[in-house]
Amino acid sequence: SREELRELAAKAAAEGQRRLVVLGGDGTLLDVVNQIHRHGRGIELGLVPAGDAKDVAAAIGVPREPLAAAELLFEWNVRAIDLIRVGTGDGREWVYLGVGGAGLDAEAARLAAETFSWLPGVWRYLAGALVAFSRGHRFEVRLDCEGETWCGRVSLAAVANAPAYGGGIRIAPEARLDDGRLDVALVEDLNWWRVLRALPALARRGELHGLKVRRFRGRRVRIDTVPPVAFHGDGEPLGSTPVDVEVLPGALRLVCPPQGR
Repeated sequence: SREELRELAAKAAAEGQRRLVVLGGDGTLLDVVNQIHRHGRGIELGLVPAGDAKDVAAAIGVPREPLAAAELLFEWNVRAIDLIRVGTGDGREWVYLGVGGAGLDAEAARLAAETFSWLPGVWRYLAGALVAFSRGHRFEVRLDCEGETWCGRVSLAAVANAPAYGGGIRIAPEARLDDGRLDVALVEDLNWWRVLRALPALARRGELHGLKVRRFRGRRVRIDTVPPVAFHGDGEPLGSTPVDVEVLPGALRLVCPPQGR
């Protein structure tokens, strides 16, 4: 169970374990990373992808095929990557690795996991996004990022450490896991015409062609919304807005393929 997983990770961190290997998808990795972040530092993590969501594995170059990923563990080539820390409106604090967001994508991630889990890859997320969009997920946002403020009506606000989420949706193509920066994407108020135009490129290549996207970069960002909306990290619900988000440079040591492979 997820509860037992968290207990095992917390126990390993508290006992000063040096290395752990995680078998699972983005949600499993998120659970383990939060426990070791809270209960101990300096642990090195190996990842063998399994389950539905494997976007973090793709971002760090770990093969999605489990046996190929397991071969990397024999080399144990460790790389320091950034984490994203988020404080949610209910006073809780979390970290995540890849992409988090508020609004349509948080609801799409929930639907993808609960309702459309039988669909493959990016189609699962696209189905969730279409249903969420049909229910009217739009909101007013105030974004503060490194002294720059933007206010307007959007359908989603994403804060990324990795280029893609949702099985390959490239929400932040320039994002890097070790650059010490957050990549923020605001997708402005959508209509059905824009959504239908964007679907072919989204489905084939995960690209956001046809959508109006505003982008920001910085170490810290605050997102306030009216009304409050759900916020997720790596596809898992974390809380609701307002959220304060910051990057933690080099906070996680993860087994990755050697550079250039």
